[in-house]
Amino acid sequence: MSNSTASNSPNKKKKPLPYFMERTEEAALPSFQNRRTLADHVKDNMLCAGRKSYFQRIVYVGRHPKVTGMTLRDRFLKLIKELQECTVCEIKLFGLMINFDGYTVHMVESAEETVGEYLRTLAATDLFEESRVVLVYNNINQRLFRKLVWRVSDYLNELKRTELDQRNPNLTQGTINAFLVQVYQLCKMVREEELDERSAFKSLYLDENYEEHTPDIAVLEYLLGLKCLFTVPEYASFYGRLPDVSSFRDRVWPIPKDLTPYDVFEAGKYDVNLTFGGK
Repeated sequence: MSNSTASNSPNKKKKPLPYFMERTEEAALPSFQNRRTLADHVKDNMLCAGRKSYFQRIVYVGRHPKVTGMTLRDRFLKLIKELQECTVCEIKLFGLMINFDGYTVHMVESAEETVGEYLRTLAATDLFEESRVVLVYNNINQRLFRKLVWRVSDYLNELKRTELDQRNPNLTQGTINAFLVQVYQLCKMVREEELDERSAFKSLYLDENYEEHTPDIAVLEYLLGLKCLFTVPEYASFYGRLPDVSSFRDRVWPIPKDLTPYDVFEAGKYDVNLTFGGK
């Protein structure tokens, strides 16, 4: 009886797994006939993130006129609220927005269209005295936050400033790496705090537990002075809008079966006549 019932029940389709989660021998040992392209890795990351659209993560820093972190938070909140009221993108902005007195360290993640529209809107304002885009991570396979989380700190001026050796040839890359390690650690700690169900009240202010993972003013000023990094307006002008690329098939009708070189009937002075049909 159980066999007949099992045979009559419809077979549920299993969701596909990324290649690195498959346990088959073919997946473990890819052969030459089963090569993987960049598109396959993009699809795997989308599958891990549970998304069908391309997601992006950007970390940028900024210097502002001397105002408090809470005032900066209110200004960014107003900007994002106005953006969401007029945008056509369905996917909202996620991430961690940390505002200090006069500085910001923001990590935003969302669909590429949403991030681009946000940066274009941000570039059109006068919120920044100076800004730099430190990290651009395309096709992320895991979001750190499921909403926009805000934090404010007033202890930045009290932190001991890092002594940067300008003679060190690896100073730029080392400073960027150390900064990103701190940002990711802050994201991890704030994320754990947000997911902690034991505390219903989430403080907007960072306490002393976050101080050792907070980049100090010397690091922020060094990053803001790097000419090798895009400013927010520069990045928005280059990558803030997705190009509307029209393919060859969109421009030509009827669609040709064979692509013929445009100069097939042109002969140069030194071309050899292989048709033997005259000069």
